Amino acid sequence: MVDEDEEPIGVASRFIMPSGVRRSDGAFFTAVCNGLKISNTDRLSPKRGKERFVNFVKTRCGQARQSLMVMFIDCAQRITRAEYEFLADVDEQLTDAQLRLFLVFVRQSDATGIEVSDDWSDYPSHMVRRWFMATHAFQPLMGTAEVMHALSRYDTEACWPTSDMPFSRYFARNAFDGGWTLAQQAQLLMDGVNALRLEAGMNATEGWPMQTFTHTVRYLLTNIAGRDPNFEQFTKEHVREALVATGYLRLEYVRANLILPREVA
Repeated sequence: MVDEDEEPIGVASRFIMPSGVRRSDGAFFTAVCNGLKISNTDRLSPKRGKERFVNFVKTRCGQARQSLMVMFIDCAQRITRAEYEFLADVDEQLTDAQLRLFLVFVRQSDATGIEVSDDWSDYPSHMVRRWFMATHAFQPLMGTAEVMHALSRYDTEACWPTSDMPFSRYFARNAFDGGWTLAQQAQLLMDGVNALRLEAGMNATEGWPMQTFTHTVRYLLTNIAGRDPNFEQFTKEHVREALVATGYLRLEYVRANLILPREVA
């Protein structure tokens, strides 16, 4: 990791907290070590698991000559209160080694994986001070300007297989080389979203969740632009097809705690 001046400030890592019931600290550290790819065993002793976790942080920081590791834990809603205490043990050992472990808990709080809310008030104060001093809620893309910015990344930054082949150009080379870009059609996509919402009896919106946004863009590029050698630009029919095919309405109905009309018994 680097700061705004491109100076190194620390190292980063990430793992996904698996589902399932973990009945001991040994099971917890086994899951963490397997997630970090520093073990592939079915069972580690509590002592061995904690040692591997601590040594992983020490090694990564030592290799980079940094004292900070930022660790992202996806699906952190699966961590139990007891397991936060296990993490506190690790944090204390690293503090004694003059290292800092900054944990980012990426979590979803309800069964559908949509709404996010704080539940830190139920935890003891020492745990709040250690782990829950700040919260940031992920929001949808808001408005045409943000959608346009996100689309522009497909035109400039997201490239494959070479740096001169952004995704938009890869799937629609002739159109792209002729001046077309995905970002130019941001308003068309937003209009398509709201047209579909109104058709389904929902209010228009300025927000577009990243999950259905990325699925829609992927469908447009791969299933429409990528399969039409004469592609010039997307149409409102293309946008509607992509939104329906990728389940936009299904997710929006879940977010609104509603049921899709065709699914009503």
